[in-house]
Amino acid sequence: MLSVASSGASSPMPSTVPPPTYSRRASIVLIGMRGVGKTTLGTIAAKALGWELLDTDRILENQEKMSISDYIATHGWEAFRALESQIIHDILRVHHTGKVIACGGGVVELEENRAMLAKFRQHGPVIHVLREKEFVLEFLRKPNNRFPPFLHETAREAWTRREKYFRECCSFEFVSMTVDVPPEEEGNNSLALKPVEEEFFRLLRFIHGVDCNKVHLTRGGRTYFLALTYDDIRNAIADIEELSHGIDLWEVRADLLLSQDPTFIAYQIATLRRHSTLPILFTLRSVSYGGKYPDSGNHKADILCHALTLGVEYIDLEMSLPDSTLHYILDRKGNASTIVTHQDVKGVIVWSSPQTRQLYDRMVRRGADVVKIASLARSFEDNMSLRQFVGSVERNSVPFIAINMGPEGKISRVLNPVLSPLSHPLLPRAAAPGQISFTEAQSILYLTGLLQPMKFYLFGNPISHSMSPMIHNTAFKTLGLPHTYELKETDTTEELRELMQAATFGGASVTIPFKVDIMPYLQHISRHARIIGAINTIIRTAPGVLTGENTDWRAIKICLQRSLAPSNVVTSKTTALVLGAGGTSRAALYALHQIGVVNIFIYNRTRRRAQALADEFSKLDPLLSLTVLDQLEVPLQISPLPTMIVSTIPATSTAKLADGSLIDIGLREEHFSDLGGVAIELAYERRITKLLALAQDKRDKGAPWAVVEGIELLLEQGYEQFRLWTSRRAPKVKVREKVLEAYAEQKQVQMKHRQLEASRSTTPVQSPAP
Repeated sequence: MLSVASSGASSPMPSTVPPPTYSRRASIVLIGMRGVGKTTLGTIAAKALGWELLDTDRILENQEKMSISDYIATHGWEAFRALESQIIHDILRVHHTGKVIACGGGVVELEENRAMLAKFRQHGPVIHVLREKEFVLEFLRKPNNRFPPFLHETAREAWTRREKYFRECCSFEFVSMTVDVPPEEEGNNSLALKPVEEEFFRLLRFIHGVDCNKVHLTRGGRTYFLALTYDDIRNAIADIEELSHGIDLWEVRADLLLSQDPTFIAYQIATLRRHSTLPILFTLRSVSYGGKYPDSGNHKADILCHALTLGVEYIDLEMSLPDSTLHYILDRKGNASTIVTHQDVKGVIVWSSPQTRQLYDRMVRRGADVVKIASLARSFEDNMSLRQFVGSVERNSVPFIAINMGPEGKISRVLNPVLSPLSHPLLPRAAAPGQISFTEAQSILYLTGLLQPMKFYLFGNPISHSMSPMIHNTAFKTLGLPHTYELKETDTTEELRELMQAATFGGASVTIPFKVDIMPYLQHISRHARIIGAINTIIRTAPGVLTGENTDWRAIKICLQRSLAPSNVVTSKTTALVLGAGGTSRAALYALHQIGVVNIFIYNRTRRRAQALADEFSKLDPLLSLTVLDQLEVPLQISPLPTMIVSTIPATSTAKLADGSLIDIGLREEHFSDLGGVAIELAYERRITKLLALAQDKRDKGAPWAVVEGIELLLEQGYEQFRLWTSRRAPKVKVREKVLEAYAEQKQVQMKHRQLEASRSTTPVQSPAP
């Protein structure tokens, strides 16, 4: 359970200005209390980056050939601090690039060390690592031969005193939240570390500008955000999936939280990130702007700067901020985007007046990445005036949020295309008067003719048992979208031409036998689909323009990355095994290549097909090594053993469909690495196949193997299709529940049919009576 005590310390403004971005090769420094997980995070990051980990505690012990506890007992605390200071000074002076540096918990005790760290953050990120205080204090209470007890104070007192020191010299802050592991998985450290790894890499990608997790505001289409109006975001977690339906961004209203203490805020942001990958807008709304933070609050700039150290993707800056404060924050925003806001809660603004245009121009000049002006509508005509104003400035390259608040302004929220603020029935309160839900917005768009109902299809043969209609129609219904999805079973592609030319055609899923034959009918084929040599998705990107894409490889990639433990991060020595050499094996090879695997082995009963596939894909990358296996021997002739095994062959024997016999290609438990890995099954004729059963057996014996069923791959590629068609994330929980329910019913019907067929085949035929 999350337990965070208020530190009582404000987040101090840094005395120096960190650079907006860091080199991707700049060394990373981790600081924080003993027991928060700096060494573990450092190990994960170093392995993933291919860098060396420099742990100052380990360096000191190796240098002095004794534990820290013994060193302090022999030489005293003062000597230890002096030696620690020298070690960190030498490391920071020499290792500016390519290192992950984990510092001891007390490195900030000396002022000279704090100054050294503050200076280094001009060159590379210094990350303050936190963890739940009670969890760490309990850990520190346990006997530890490496470290002596704290001197003249308790661990709790040291924590409180040091917290402000860590914030003085860090450039970013990361909360390494504890993971609740199910009882049956206790002892499986890989399960506990996976969410922490994902969250830490999310921060690193943001710091380096590799993937800043931003909303695409310039590609057309409508985007939305939802303000979480809870006083504690932990209260939102039970409903977080449903709250996220249709939105692109969370707004954390810090002024509504129980506390604006920096540690409390850090855990609020971390809690939201644990349960959602959506970007975050941090807002501290003042009373005069309709919020709860005092207009005369002395720590507003401190709180906003602290939010930047948490790596929030967007930050709201009120136009009422003094120029000096605004520029101070802009200098420190790094890869965060700013939304400069003017909130007219009294309805003073007249959209047609020159003063409103002057206000807009001032906001643009202030360096806004997004401009937001909200007024209070007095009549319906105010909405028409607003749209005319937007039309007069729409040539400006700065995205513009323009809305009218109040009941009369609801239509303005629907017509606003850029990050329109929404509410939700499950929220404790609306963030502003007149807000509507995503479903209501789609209904109004449909009724006003601004959202056209489209038809989507599955092309293939045979497809009568496909789960795709269940996936997409459930998603459309859940989000309130007026679209439909149906099957189109046909023998030739010619029958599909007229269908794809219809004005109501929105897109299609494509399966056997049309994954290649349909390609000449499309105006564009994505690079991924061209390399794979097949499509499974048609997207209408513009009137008369159809694009072919392949989401199979994306689904495989997502499942691999989501299931692979931190201990099995991909390196140049990682090996993978692909079973089969058909069409989906091409998607599997491409997915493995996209996550950096260069040593791939292929086994197929027909070696000729496997070799042709290997020869073709070897041209993709000179570093790619594809080897065809003649058989699956024991021991397997792969070193090290694969940590990823992907099966693309049918799960059951076509010759024995009556009893559903599992295909046995010679895969054995000895082929699975003791280090763990992930086994992915693309076939979904049945939930557990030979591959998955063996992986589960290996996991039961202590090796951390994850299994991904074929139905999960089907769902994931469907989620990707839905995103490509609608620019919306699929409501995964609702869709998965419906599909698994229908899947179970379908399997029961098939089982009864097989049993009936089997009984008929074994019933003796009686001779006719004479």
